[in-house]
Amino acid sequence: MSDPVSPAPATTRQIHWPNLIAVALLALYAVLSFSAAMQKGPSFDEAEELAVGYNIWTHQDFRMEGANGDFIKRWATLPYLVTHPNPATTDNSYWRGAKAYRYGFEFFFQSGNEPEWLLLQGRAMALLVGVATGAMIFWCARELFGALGGLFALVLFTFSPHMLAFGSIVSTDMSASLTCLGSTWCIWRLLHRVTWTRLGASVLFLGLLGLAKPTVMVVFPVTAILIFIKLMKGKPLEWRLGRPQIITSRKTQAGIFAGLVLIHALGSWTMLWAHYDFRYAASPTPSDPGIIFRVPPVVDPIDPASVALLGWAERTHFLPEGFLEGIRALLTSNDWRQSFMDGHWRIGGWTMFFPYSIFVKTSPALFLLIILGFTGWTLAHRPGFLPKGGYLPSTVPPLYEAAPYLTLTVVYLASAMMQDVDIGHRHVLPIYPLMYILGGGAIALLWPMVKILTRIMTVALLLWFVGESITLYPNYLAYFSPIAGGPAQGYHHLIDSSLDWGMDLPGLQHWLIQNNPGNITPVYFAYFGTDSPDYYGIKSNRLPCYPDWRDHVPFAYGPGLYVISATLYESVYTLTFGPWNNLYEQQYQRCLREMETYQAAEKDPELNAQLLKLHPQKYWDDEFGWFERLRFARLTAWLRHHKPTPDAMVGYSLLIWHLELPDLQSALLGPPPEIIDDPVKAGELPVTDIPTSQDN
Repeated sequence: MSDPVSPAPATTRQIHWPNLIAVALLALYAVLSFSAAMQKGPSFDEAEELAVGYNIWTHQDFRMEGANGDFIKRWATLPYLVTHPNPATTDNSYWRGAKAYRYGFEFFFQSGNEPEWLLLQGRAMALLVGVATGAMIFWCARELFGALGGLFALVLFTFSPHMLAFGSIVSTDMSASLTCLGSTWCIWRLLHRVTWTRLGASVLFLGLLGLAKPTVMVVFPVTAILIFIKLMKGKPLEWRLGRPQIITSRKTQAGIFAGLVLIHALGSWTMLWAHYDFRYAASPTPSDPGIIFRVPPVVDPIDPASVALLGWAERTHFLPEGFLEGIRALLTSNDWRQSFMDGHWRIGGWTMFFPYSIFVKTSPALFLLIILGFTGWTLAHRPGFLPKGGYLPSTVPPLYEAAPYLTLTVVYLASAMMQDVDIGHRHVLPIYPLMYILGGGAIALLWPMVKILTRIMTVALLLWFVGESITLYPNYLAYFSPIAGGPAQGYHHLIDSSLDWGMDLPGLQHWLIQNNPGNITPVYFAYFGTDSPDYYGIKSNRLPCYPDWRDHVPFAYGPGLYVISATLYESVYTLTFGPWNNLYEQQYQRCLREMETYQAAEKDPELNAQLLKLHPQKYWDDEFGWFERLRFARLTAWLRHHKPTPDAMVGYSLLIWHLELPDLQSALLGPPPEIIDDPVKAGELPVTDIPTSQDN
């Protein structure tokens, strides 16, 4: 019996040229993605991912960021086992307290290493994951729609700004995309023919998915739905383990599938323990009480069922300690995250965040190509519509064969919408390969239409899609649809890793050299990210940042260049979260009076002594910490209302204004630029929680 999901037979001549073209497209993708990435600094997470991965290899330390990106951490740092960069020290509070981001900063910039060399090695390994994802897309689309369909899908992948942006960045997102697609494809094939090769591949992909991201949970409903579809369709199952058999009984098939589920669970469980070196303890030295897990600043309650399950796994040592603590950290940090979408702020996010992000960050050309492809798929079912031979499938694939891709798309999007982690469009990245396979591949079915207009339309849409990507190089992360105003308007819609991931310091360095030679004009810089402005020689008065690792030096605002990361411009990840409100204004006026009193006393030793008797120096230092954050928040609120369009941009994520003294007087001393009665609803953060420093 033929395999219902096997690729159609093809001659050597038919396979040869499509494969060569596919290799060329993947090579082009590798060049575009890697060259663009190497023009950028480390993303917010990259130094942490690489430092933690190297820490795992060198110290067998599993306390930092467990259960999230275990695969990419190990994979991306494999070259370090050969090049042996200097590890960050283990005799400070960053390592002992599992402060992963601060530890990553030390590894990159304070341990005698070359950051570019560290980044190049890690990103080269990440690129291999990106290329493998492209190859997987080509294979899956060719299997459904023939070689021409595989090439159409691969073109969409090759020039996708999302695939190009994350293809060479050390993050969990591309590895999750690859393993989600690979696991679903392998499971679907295994449900039709059970062979040792298919079983091994399926177990391997599922194990890697479990290590890639907590996204592994998505595979449970996906698998259940695929089994249901398979059994309802009534197709036979080919059994090739031992004596070949054709199994038609639904009951027998269900029993076999139950056994396969157990095998996969055991395989994933074993691979998880293998990553953690088959050791329960996360600490490299469990007897040292000073080596601890990081304590989150805010803890959300976990539902009782999860608490009970985690407690049981901890008592029985069913799962490694590092993995359990990582899951616990993820569950206790979701509901309090600050979110921004389309000019609105919220604690905990929106159900429609990801549908909105898909709308504003997906090319209209792609949407139209998908519609065109599905139209072709529908029309191709007409008798005699599909010509024989060539690079098309021998028969029009039924919707049944698209079940794994449609199911994964729906389940993954639904799962994302139920989460409260609305910090980046990248969290739905695994949906895009499915779009390319189904929409792009299906275009091949429409291509043979005799009407030349159809082909012209298809080519025009492909050129539109490719043109957007080429003109955006190397700022792929900043892609926004022209419907949303393009990348220059992106910061009005989404921030954080949807646009601003702290990667544009090399671009800012170049911009300042060209536009402010010799630092003639003072620079004031508010930076969101974990790269180092000092490493690039960016001299500036440092405004409140996130994370805030700068030296706190009091200074007054003066005329100059104000460079503000888009995320901080929108008052996200600041202690004055959201729009300016009455509470912030009251606290600002109080702090302003306190600072004026303190500054006046600095010129009068007697008055200064009286103030220090009234309040110790720490009180005044804390007051300045509150004041400078409130001052910065008032400035950004003023900019949002009076100068919403910056004078310049770097990478579309760093916004630059040239402000004069009247601007600053209006922003800091004039009427409140925007005012609402209350702080942001749904768990607002009161201004009285403002600390003087942060450590992420």
